[in-house]
Amino acid sequence: MGGNMRGPLHGIRVLDVSRILAGPFCTMLLADLGAEVVKVEIPTGGDPARSLEPTIGGDSVFFISVNRGKKSITLDLSTQDGQQIFRELVPHFDVLVENFVPGTMARFSVDYLSLKEINPRLVYASISGFGQDGPRAESPALDVTVMAMGGLMSITGQPGDEPLRPGASLADSVAGVFTALAIVSSLLQRQGSGLGQHIDMSMLDCQVTMMENPIARYFGTGQIPGPVGTRNPMAAPFQVFRASDGYFAAAMFSNDLNAWRYFCRVIGCPELGEDGRFKNNTVRTKHVDALTDALQQVFSVQPVTYWLKLLSKADIACAPVNNVKEVIEDSQVKHRGMITTIPHHFTGTWPVTNTPFKMSSSLTGPAGGSAGLGEHTRTILHELLGLSDVEIDALKVTRVI
Repeated sequence: MGGNMRGPLHGIRVLDVSRILAGPFCTMLLADLGAEVVKVEIPTGGDPARSLEPTIGGDSVFFISVNRGKKSITLDLSTQDGQQIFRELVPHFDVLVENFVPGTMARFSVDYLSLKEINPRLVYASISGFGQDGPRAESPALDVTVMAMGGLMSITGQPGDEPLRPGASLADSVAGVFTALAIVSSLLQRQGSGLGQHIDMSMLDCQVTMMENPIARYFGTGQIPGPVGTRNPMAAPFQVFRASDGYFAAAMFSNDLNAWRYFCRVIGCPELGEDGRFKNNTVRTKHVDALTDALQQVFSVQPVTYWLKLLSKADIACAPVNNVKEVIEDSQVKHRGMITTIPHHFTGTWPVTNTPFKMSSSLTGPAGGSAGLGEHTRTILHELLGLSDVEIDALKVTRVI
C-alpha cells in the first residue's frame, strides 16, 4: 500500500466511554478503519478489562487486543468538574460510544439529549443489554445472559445435551459490529443533514437478528428448533465428520442428483448415490441420521489429510477442524495477514488478530499499541481544551483525572 494512504475514517474523532468488550470491540473496528479513538477511563483502575488474565508485562492480553490503536485519558464523570471537562471535550468529537446501563449517562448529565445541545453533529451510540427502553432496559446484562435470552444457546450443542455457550463472546462482539455499521451509516447521513443522532443498540436485539434462520423455520413449521450439533438443518451433508485421526467439515448445498452421485463416487461409495433416501437435498435432510451414519463409516477409516486432499481435488467444500494454534499457523490465514503485531512496552511487539477489512485504496489495520491508563490525558486536555500544566496538575490532585 502507498505511503500516503489513510484509513477511510481518517479525520473522524471518537470519544469512547465504553468498557469490557461490546463497546471497545466497536471502537477497535473504527480505529482499524482510521478513526482517532480517545478512550475515557476512570482514574482508579480504568477499564475493568485491564485486570483480566492472562497478562504480559502487567497488561491484560485481552485488553491489549481490543484496545489497540486508541488513546487513553482518565476522567471521573461522577464529579462535577469531570462532567464539565467532558462537556467541553464533546464539541471536538464526531462520535461518542458508551455501554453503561441505561440511565447512567443521564445521571452524569452527559446523555444524548444533554450533549446534542453542545454538539448537534454528534453521533452518540449507546450499547446496552436490552436497549434504552422496555421492561428489562435497566437490568444488568453480560454476554452469556444475552445469548441465553436471545435463544442462541438453545440451538447450540448436541441434541439432548444441556444448553451450550459458543466458545466466543458473540453477544458482545456482534453488538460491536452492528454498532460500528450504524455509526458509519449515521456519519454518511450526517453529510447531508448536518446533524448527528442517537443510536440505541441492544445486544438482545442483535441476537434476535442473528437468529433469522431458526426463527424463520419456526414460523414456517411451527416446530421449535433445537440443537443439531455441527449440522445445518437445511442441508445435508453439511457438518463435521470424524476421520481416523481427527475431525473435518464437509458440505454440499445442492438438489442436483448428479452432484450427489459425484460426491459419492469421489469418496468411493457410488452405491450411496443410488439410494433413494439420499437422491436430493430435501430427502437427505429428512434422513440425515441415516446419511450421517453411512458417511461416518466411510470417513472413519482414513486420516483427515486423506479426505481433505481427495475432496479438495474434487472441488467439494471441506476444511479441517482447527484448534487456535492451527488457525494461527494456517497458510490461508497467514497469506491474508490475519495475525499481526502491535508495539508493546514490555515485549517490543505483541501478536494480535488483524482487521478483516481489506480495501484497495485505504489503509486499514491496528494503528498502534494499547495505551497505558491515562497516557494521553495531559496531551488531550492541553491540545483540545487549552488547559495549562498547572490546571491539569490541579485536576490530578483532586482526582478528577
